[in-house]
Amino acid sequence: MAEVSDESVKPRGRQGGAESRARILEAAGQLFAARGFDGVSTRELASAAEVNISAITYYFDGKEGLYRAVLEQLIEETAPLFEPMVARIEAEVRAADSDKMKLAQLVAWFVGALLSGILSDPKIRWQMPLVMREFQQPSEGFDLLFAERIEPMHNAISQLVGASRGLDPSSADAKLITATVIGQCMAFGFARAVIFARTGWQDYDDQNRQQVISTVTPGILRMLDLPLLEDAPQ
Repeated sequence: MAEVSDESVKPRGRQGGAESRARILEAAGQLFAARGFDGVSTRELASAAEVNISAITYYFDGKEGLYRAVLEQLIEETAPLFEPMVARIEAEVRAADSDKMKLAQLVAWFVGALLSGILSDPKIRWQMPLVMREFQQPSEGFDLLFAERIEPMHNAISQLVGASRGLDPSSADAKLITATVIGQCMAFGFARAVIFARTGWQDYDDQNRQQVISTVTPGILRMLDLPLLEDAPQ
């Protein structure tokens, strides 16, 4: 383990403190994603970030506070992808006024935007296992993740599902279909290793991402009783 001076606990001015805090968050995010909260010790976190172990208490009030800060950073970093997406879906569902072709175009755009985002961003690649751990074994941070990132997206897609299928967006049917729609897309991020082993791909390059989008989109359109489109809008 790297020996780190006690001086690393103290912020060397505003910039030095910000850099130390950022290093801890970066190291902790990847370790928590790979091994879970209980699978990583505070000493390992400090070593990976090259700071004194006391720095974790100094900046985050302990391991639990650090884990919550990692989730908060994940929410902040994924905001540019998800928040405009939610806003557009909600606005265009209202504007479509149950027009099936407009709804189909919106679905095609959504599937393309979501898959392009989650399959091309290298940071999302390691963030997804962290999210999956929260799905399977919710921590005290799950409520934050659910309120800020999961529920807004599910609510928006439930509105789209409701308009497409003639369902109450708050009904169990609409919510289950919503989970299926989102799950079909997210599976290609969560199951990256399986997809690559089956296809022989090495990565989700532009061509491979487009093939995934072209495969997933028609199935979701059929599920929502919407017309198929020859070309998904970009």
